Amino acid sequence: MGGSGYAGYAPGHKVVMATPLQQALKAVKDDKSLETMEKLTRNSAQAPAEEKFRRVRLTNEKIAAVITNVPGAVRVMLEMGWRLVENDEFLILPTGTSVTMKDVREIDDARRALRKLEDEEMKRRIAARNRARQDPEKARLLAQMEADKAERAAKGPVTAGSVAVPRGEGRMMTAEQAGASGSSGGGG
Repeated sequence: MGGSGYAGYAPGHKVVMATPLQQALKAVKDDKSLETMEKLTRNSAQAPAEEKFRRVRLTNEKIAAVITNVPGAVRVMLEMGWRLVENDEFLILPTGTSVTMKDVREIDDARRALRKLEDEEMKRRIAARNRARQDPEKARLLAQMEADKAERAAKGPVTAGSVAVPRGEGRMMTAEQAGASGSSGGGG
């Protein structure tokens, strides 16, 4: 098998292993969390000397909702060089440590991958629902329900009460006059 390369791959094919940051990002399944990490990282990368961008209070309600309480989010921050300090109340980016726009792009890539997974999951659910609708018995029942609905609509709603319909001349007669007096034969 000359020239086909190892395991059938073309020559020059390289398997690229995910970095620790990429692996950590895959564990975060919350877009708002990734969005917030991207914002924090972008701010720190664009203004590395700005102290306010190098410190995050994990007990802050908004930060807790998207970082502290989201599985894997703190690990991502630690992977980028942030450190837990003051009884794990803060994440700080130590002096001499910096994040880069490459880190921001990694987070953006993770967000796109998460959205793609969510879209694929939505498509799977829709396909499953459509398959259920194609079940012949279910289709028959749905068709019968539609036919019943159309029949009820054709009859229209009951909006009027009953109306007296005149019968005969409209004279009153007694039971005896009608021949229902209770005797069973000719009188005599």
